[in-house]
Amino acid sequence: MVPVEWPLAALSADRPVEPARTRGSRRLASVRRDFFLDPAYRLTEQERALMTAMLHDLVGTVAAEILAAMPANGTHAPDPAGLASRLSAAGLLDRLDFVDLLLQRADEHRIVTVFSGRAGPRRLSLLPTLVGDDDAGVAAAAMALVVARGRRRDAFGQPRIELNDLPASEAASLACSVAAALAEDSEDHTVFASAAGTVASGHVSGESLQAAVAALVDALEVAGRIDDAMIEAAAEDGEAGLLTGLLGRRAAISEDTAWGYLIGGQDEGLALLARMAGLGRPAAARLIAEFGSLSGAAVEDEIARFDNFSDEEVKASLDWWRLQSDFRAASAALGVNRG
Repeated sequence: MVPVEWPLAALSADRPVEPARTRGSRRLASVRRDFFLDPAYRLTEQERALMTAMLHDLVGTVAAEILAAMPANGTHAPDPAGLASRLSAAGLLDRLDFVDLLLQRADEHRIVTVFSGRAGPRRLSLLPTLVGDDDAGVAAAAMALVVARGRRRDAFGQPRIELNDLPASEAASLACSVAAALAEDSEDHTVFASAAGTVASGHVSGESLQAAVAALVDALEVAGRIDDAMIEAAAEDGEAGLLTGLLGRRAAISEDTAWGYLIGGQDEGLALLARMAGLGRPAAARLIAEFGSLSGAAVEDEIARFDNFSDEEVKASLDWWRLQSDFRAASAALGVNRG
């Protein structure tokens, strides 16, 4: 299947099956994992193609930056797809935070596409409204987010990832991996390693897209504007990233946890998130109505769950998610139930 919805990603789609395929234990292991994978957790062809396109773009960008940081030596930037394939075959790209970011950006793009295709009354969306806000701090933070998002769109409107979007350790790892691949046929690896260090040292976490979202949430909090009305407006626009920040701040839980409840599609996710964030019933209903359909959740069932959660159940969940992440991970490994 060629995902025509993603022009730059089309070349990354699965190639036609060849008449003869490699046999043996290495392929069999992959086939077994793929064959028995729960369909609910499989990537769609669109997700796979989009994530692959973002990966190739980032690898190609990092390779160009590394070569630019080196003395002129006639080395030409390789094909990003071939370079990414080489790194992938060596297991250098299968990193949790990296793949998580690719998937999150693909999810955000999917949500934006769904919401932009909905018919309804024409109105100015939330972010442009905030750009013109009377509060200077809110307006400046909203404009910074608009600019940050603009840098992460290619000529076809498809999302991109910048090295600054990765955690510092992941950015350094990727830079070193790309440099090592570029140096494979070189007799002097030192210059490539030095260039990777230069690129990694330029990483600025404060220039990540997530930092721009957090800055807007901060500005809205200072202005006393993280209320139900703001959350309803963000939900109506499909502003998943901003909505995650707002709900996480209201509930005093991490943005990753809020994202998992909002997008993960787990049972009672939206209802419990709304209760943890202290939303009133109308705002909770808006949140569930707008985002429930993305995971197939029945609006009526989620509203009923929202109504039926006891204060003790909500508090137990909040207490759990406010624990240190390492403690939660260790507790889960030991089989301790949440809350």
